[in-house]
Amino acid sequence: MQLREKINEVRQAKRVPIERIVRTGISKNKYYRFISGESSISIGELQKLIEVLTVSLSELIADSDERDRLIFNEFGDYLDLTAMAYKQRAKENARRYMQTNLTVYYIIAMVYELGAAHKNDEDVKEYVDELYDQLKRQRFFTILELQIYRILVPYLSVTRFFKLYPVFTLSLKTYETYNPADVIELIVKINATAMSYAVSTQARARKYLDFVLTQISNVSGRPFAGEFSIMKRLSGISRLYLMGNVSTANREFDSFFGAAKRLQMEKLYISPNLKSFDTYWKKLTSYSPDLLQSSDKDKPLVGVSEFDGVSFSEVPMGPAFEYIMKLKKLVVHEFEIAGMSHSKIYRVRKNLADFDVNDLFAAMMAARLDVRDVDVYLATNTNAYGRSRFGMRYLSLDELKVAIKYYEKLYQETQLDIYKEISLEFKGIVLKNTVPNWLLSDELAQLSQEVTAHLSRFDIWHEAQHRLAGLPMLHQPDTELIKRWMAQVLSFSHHLETFRYPYNPILINYNSPLIQAILVKDTVRVEAIYARLSSVYENTPAMHKYFNYRWHMKLNEEFMKIFRDGFIVPMTIENFLHDLETLTGNQKFIVPYREMLNMLKKSYPMY
Repeated sequence: MQLREKINEVRQAKRVPIERIVRTGISKNKYYRFISGESSISIGELQKLIEVLTVSLSELIADSDERDRLIFNEFGDYLDLTAMAYKQRAKENARRYMQTNLTVYYIIAMVYELGAAHKNDEDVKEYVDELYDQLKRQRFFTILELQIYRILVPYLSVTRFFKLYPVFTLSLKTYETYNPADVIELIVKINATAMSYAVSTQARARKYLDFVLTQISNVSGRPFAGEFSIMKRLSGISRLYLMGNVSTANREFDSFFGAAKRLQMEKLYISPNLKSFDTYWKKLTSYSPDLLQSSDKDKPLVGVSEFDGVSFSEVPMGPAFEYIMKLKKLVVHEFEIAGMSHSKIYRVRKNLADFDVNDLFAAMMAARLDVRDVDVYLATNTNAYGRSRFGMRYLSLDELKVAIKYYEKLYQETQLDIYKEISLEFKGIVLKNTVPNWLLSDELAQLSQEVTAHLSRFDIWHEAQHRLAGLPMLHQPDTELIKRWMAQVLSFSHHLETFRYPYNPILINYNSPLIQAILVKDTVRVEAIYARLSSVYENTPAMHKYFNYRWHMKLNEEFMKIFRDGFIVPMTIENFLHDLETLTGNQKFIVPYREMLNMLKKSYPMY
């Protein structure tokens, strides 16, 4: 199915009338000519379409024929492949390189050759050297290069690792507002490795440690990604030690590590290079802080000063490609090979013409862009309808309340579902953090009914709808309806496999319905939901290394103990939540759960 056909299929499944598309500035004639294949549309018009349909470009491409000719999370399953699979993919990409002469296929083939050589215990130096040289030339990485850097880490010397590290940290600025899930994991893996390498010797600590800790303190990401918060917390404690506040740092670390042990999180399981927190701390504190201060002769690590990062939110796509071409040291000939004329390349770069969809796909291959790089642009650009959805982590509760009214008004004026979904999502956040007894409140029942009515209109859900999927379960009259919603939530499993998300919709969405059922002592519902949660967790061992799932399941066990024993020991859960806050340094993790504990105290006798 072509992308244009997929777009029309989604429009029909989500019951979006053509008049709603016309109101965005795309004429009915232009839309139908596009989906029939008679003409193309511009990147700006594509952006309007995907936002009207509340879907991402990645979700559309995943189920279209265009996927095979674009870069789409190329190395998402890299570590799981056999030697034969590495070889097969290397041959396929080498064949594509011979057919097209596009450098991206040559690079991808080499990465798979590296994997095959490693699996077969063969010499990998040739592949490592060439891939390292490719990255070393660049002053900016997009998702493909970020993934290659991650793959190369075990083969790089510490010196080579830190040669690329400043480019890595600067490139992350592009993804500050909107982080694809696997990019967050990659951020943790690389930065945790940098922390470990930086304290491996005293000389390295003088050269690298201050820079590494500064980068980690500055990096932005999803605050509810547990490992991300834990890494930033450990980095902050390390900064105290580096500044000479030894007693405070040791006291903070003892508290941090004590909480980590009690929560069975003594290391970042997604970044094995850091080893355990205790091992890291012993290594760091084996050096006196005054011996860790760098001097000119140490040549301390400094950032890349050539540019301040590519902010997709501030420039049109043409100038954004101008940046990328310069910083990746790409030549115009590569774009011509991909299918763009020299004249069109010049006019697009100078913002004298707009990309159409075919030009965009050609430019993506020449510039070695993943589909999700373009998603980041479309989601965070100033023209994006739903831009603030991805910046909400920075909004206060008061700002969220103002935003709710603003997006409700926009929805009334435009009938665009994206505005409705933003307002509903923001309402859920405000409700959980401000309404006493929120799980049993009238406000929650009303919001749940509103979300249910909204989601029931669609025959297909995408990530935008799954962000709301937990709310309908909080006001359903019977267990059978809850089971049906569970089945609908599982429809996202296709995209889990496609994007290799460290995300599971059941484990994310069903904690609150479980607690609600425990509060009202609905035995049938409690056992049904907990059985599904436990089954999904046990049957997805790949999720066990992620802290969010580990602590949620551990807390659910404590809540189930209350339900089955018929009484509550408040200190058990209070201590658990205190440990969670100590380990992550993030109180936002636990505010709704503290309120849940208050609710449980009213429903169950205290021991």
